[in-house]
Amino acid sequence: MAMLTAGIALLTGVMLASYSPQLIDSYLIAWLPFSLFLSFINPHFRNTGLLIAGFLWVQAIIYWELDHRLQPEWNNKRLIVVGEVINLPKNKFTNTSFLIKPLSIAGYSAKLPKLIKLNWRNAPQSLASGQRWQWQLKLKQPRGYQNPGGFDYEKWLLFKGIHATGYVVSKFPARLLDSTSVNINVIRQSILKHIDQHCIECQQLGLIQALSVGYRGNISRSQQQKLQQTGTAHLIAISGLHIGIIAGVFYGIGLMLWNLITNKKYLTRKELALLSAWIAGLSYSFLAGFDLPAQRAMLMLSVVLFSLYLRLPFNLLNSIMLSMILVLLLTPLSILSASFWLTFCALLIIALGQFLLKPLSNGRYSWIKKIFIIQLLFSLLFIPISIGVFGQIHSASLLANLVAVPLVSFIIVPIVFLLLLLFWLPSEVLELLYKALDKMLSWLLEYFNFLQQSGFQALNSTAIDSWQLVLLFGILVLMILPAGIIRYRLFLLIIPVLLLTPEKKFESVEMKLTVLDVGMGTSIVVQTRHHSLIYDFGSGNKQGYSLGEWAVNPYLRHQGLGQPDRIILSHSDQDHVGGFYSVQNQFKNSMLYTGTVGQVKKLFPEVHPVLDCHTSSAWMWDGVQFEFLRGLKPSDRADNNRSCVLRITQSGNTVLITGDIEAVQERNLLMMGGSKLKSDILIAPHHGSLTSSTQNFVDAVSAQHVIFTAGFLNRWSFPRLAVVERYILNGAKIYRTDKQGAIQVECDNKSCKLIPFRQQHPRLWY
Repeated sequence: MAMLTAGIALLTGVMLASYSPQLIDSYLIAWLPFSLFLSFINPHFRNTGLLIAGFLWVQAIIYWELDHRLQPEWNNKRLIVVGEVINLPKNKFTNTSFLIKPLSIAGYSAKLPKLIKLNWRNAPQSLASGQRWQWQLKLKQPRGYQNPGGFDYEKWLLFKGIHATGYVVSKFPARLLDSTSVNINVIRQSILKHIDQHCIECQQLGLIQALSVGYRGNISRSQQQKLQQTGTAHLIAISGLHIGIIAGVFYGIGLMLWNLITNKKYLTRKELALLSAWIAGLSYSFLAGFDLPAQRAMLMLSVVLFSLYLRLPFNLLNSIMLSMILVLLLTPLSILSASFWLTFCALLIIALGQFLLKPLSNGRYSWIKKIFIIQLLFSLLFIPISIGVFGQIHSASLLANLVAVPLVSFIIVPIVFLLLLLFWLPSEVLELLYKALDKMLSWLLEYFNFLQQSGFQALNSTAIDSWQLVLLFGILVLMILPAGIIRYRLFLLIIPVLLLTPEKKFESVEMKLTVLDVGMGTSIVVQTRHHSLIYDFGSGNKQGYSLGEWAVNPYLRHQGLGQPDRIILSHSDQDHVGGFYSVQNQFKNSMLYTGTVGQVKKLFPEVHPVLDCHTSSAWMWDGVQFEFLRGLKPSDRADNNRSCVLRITQSGNTVLITGDIEAVQERNLLMMGGSKLKSDILIAPHHGSLTSSTQNFVDAVSAQHVIFTAGFLNRWSFPRLAVVERYILNGAKIYRTDKQGAIQVECDNKSCKLIPFRQQHPRLWY
């Protein structure tokens, strides 16, 4: 019990520090050793002291991390950098992404960033881990899109210890200086080449590489989606389960090897088995790159094996708590990662299953039935976890994992590891074995297809607050525990959890408009009580880069929105329609409007029909009026001036969305009736370009609030200062997605409230 309460106290302190809106004064961190000392000498103060120590420890770590970030005055500057490639480069078409440890930055006097994440267009194929290069780089501080329900890239960069991002300037000749001595990533890269050579015809090469050395660069987008939608994505991560299986296999091998040893006075049979298990687990962890999930798994394995070595009474719950305490001490910021919560929640569910199955260990229940019960617990208790992490409920999870877990963990993973050890076998034998692996994985994906086609689809869930998810998880646990008939009554407590969803909260708002943060592009979602539309999808391409997938879809899931009633692709520029490539199939039943019909039909030939917004009529949804404003037929060939201009009117509140129109179309709109341009809220034309927002247009709109959609430190310097000042002098309040994240507009029957996402959700890493 002491271990359990200590773990909870430390976890609470770490969580409070990690999600605090601001850092404490640095001098207060000096109380860290004092709080630890008091908790050590005074049992009554132990848990309080650990909570305070956890809080101060994380604050100290965050200070250290922020201190190594690229200094803001060096943002977007071209720098000569000498650095060492420290991971396996990932290639996607013409782009290569990789991490470097900078060794020197010319003219940079502050503390060097510890890690920099780079992109290199048309990088040499010889680029490999362990090499030292000299590049000209364009760097900036860690930055990511900030949207409701979206992935927090800035948080991910923080707990990964990445202090700057950027790209290699191709005009400056990069120079390979030397290659360092052999390291684990060099070995991993040679293993990848070895697999490539013996798995030439493998359809599931990416999955085999992921299970071998943790490299996911060749997993296709369709494979990733299939694994995520069936709740089986955890199977391709080399973490606790796989490392534990390998350790178990080599524990058995160690028992057998003991019989072959002639001099047995140094090790007992059990000690040799434990040592074999630990070495095998550590080796597999290093092959996976020894990232945070593998580190956590090795800590847990070490605790268990050490307990067995000392013949201590084994307690799974205490082992989990001890492992968690060690993880929080060594890598406290891992608490910001989803994998931390997935790992320890999975371990706690296993502990719960062990407790529930203890009365059933009288022989009547076979190990198959026990696996089924454990998997049933996972499928049930992971519902709130899946909602919190993925925004989805995986209805196929139980049936998918009942087949996938035994097949992957007990058959495929041991074979993969053994193949790495047996690399010296003849090529013909290796090719045959890799083909067998490929066939098994292909069968597994076909089974997942069958489940999805049978109706077991991933269900999008509406946003639920964290306290509701914790309450739901607790209720499910209490229902499972053998505590009498009261557990069935607890089912009624789920009802208030489900009632307090955003759909119910939306009743106090007549219209909600969200200008998403999609970098240098535009995407806007408009909701009334029973209808919705999407205006543009941000940038993207056919190769998989998609703001539609990364920003728009997560927001729709967060809001509990399915098929929008209408889609507007303002014009055919890539930063407005590119994100639609990856999501067009899921929105086939939505009416689609655009200002550039011919170009959009060429880009998306499977989408029918495509309607011209310049000739479309106004419509009404739930008392909110929508109208496309028509200027004179644009004679300018530029797509920008053919953008759809949408005016939304609700209870006297007016919003004007202008796309990328420029001065020509602004004049046309003024000629056709400038009075219709008067609006309370304006989405500024063309991201704040100097070619738009003419003074006459600004005066005619006379907006109280102006929102600019722009990318952080974009190369065009949008919005331009002169344009911003033009609106300010006209009395407008300015909002920018590059500085404030998504801008949410909530309108009732009196007025509209604008809520910048970064301001509403302050975080230390902003």
